[in-house]
This record gives sequence, structure tokens and C-alpha cells, in this order.
Amino acid sequence: MMKQRWASIYKCTQLLWSILLVLVIWNLPQSALADVNPQEINAIIRTRDIALQALNTRDFAKIQPYLHPNFTITTVDNQVFHKVPEFEKYWNQQFSSSIKDIKMQLKGDTIRTFLTPDIDVASGEAIASFSFKDGKAADMALRWTAVLQKLQDKWMIQSLHFSSNLLNNPVLNAARQLGQILAVAAGVGGFVLGAVMMLLLRRRNKPRTDRI
Repeated sequence: MMKQRWASIYKCTQLLWSILLVLVIWNLPQSALADVNPQEINAIIRTRDIALQALNTRDFAKIQPYLHPNFTITTVDNQVFHKVPEFEKYWNQQFSSSIKDIKMQLKGDTIRTFLTPDIDVASGEAIASFSFKDGKAADMALRWTAVLQKLQDKWMIQSLHFSSNLLNNPVLNAARQLGQILAVAAGVGGFVLGAVMMLLLRRRNKPRTDRI
């Protein structure tokens, strides 16, 4: 009887500690948020603005000091980059075809969650404005998620992810329109070429009349 009673007490104690541990873990984000002062928020916004300026001006030297040593950037076309030169090459390649310029601006409020006082998970919406070489322009709605970590008194971007609606993509629409124009041009060109060939064949196969 005594052993069973002590066993029951031990189980109840273990259960109580487990519940307390779950409650502590559950309340960690709120405690972390309470420990973040406005100066830290301003520092995070500064890092965000520098990253936005680097994209819009294509000057990635500005953002490099604010990137985490193990940072990751995932683009809207599902490509992943871990080094600034690789992403810079990818970004500059966007302007080698029909795109003349891309400007990005944030839209609406930023949703922010602090996992710890030194780790911030932020998300929100943005608008990418495309200017094409043919003079046309279009906007594309984006969603973004960023994880920032404070290292050496500086908030650095650990990961950055962009997503968009593939059914409403101005770049794909422009490429589709160009493809349609090329297809029509190829069809017209093929028709003309076929007509010319038929005319030449008819002339070559036309029977000659002998003179009397």
C-alpha cells in the first residue's frame, strides 16, 4: 500500500511539473515581446529599409553588413540563395530581357512575432512595380516573411522569403504576349513562304508549248 501511494504521489508530481513546463514555454513569446523596447523595433525597421533600398537601387553592398552569416533568400520563382554575389547575379539577370526596372514598396502593416528578445519573425505585403523596355508598366502583389536575429548589437536578416500569385504575374503575362506575337509572326511568315514556294513550283512545272 505504501509503495502504491508513493508511486501515485510521484506520478502526480511529474504531471504537475509537466503542466508548469508547458505553461512556461507557451508564454515565452509574450515575455519576449514584453522585453523588446521601441529602440529595438526602430533598429529592425532600419535593417528592413536598407534591404528595400538595396533591391531598388541594385546596390547590394549596402545590405551585406546586415545579412546573417547563414542567411537564406527564397525568390518568387522558388530559387534559393545563400551568398550575396549569387543573388546579385540573379537579380541583375532580370533586366537582361524585357524588364527595364523593378521598384518594390511595402504595403499595409507588418505582423511581428518575437520568439525571443533577439529573434523577430515578421511578415507582410508588398507591391513590385515593373517597367518594361517597350514602355509598358505593371504591378505585382507580393507576400514576404523575414526572420531577423540580433548579433553583435545589430539586427541581421537570417532568412527572407517572397511569394506571389502565379496567375497574376506581369512578367509571365508579358512573356505570354510576346510568345503570342512571335507565334502569329511565325504563322504569317510560314504562310507567305509557302505561297512563294507554291508559285515557284507551279512556274517550274508549267508545260511548255512548242512553236510550229
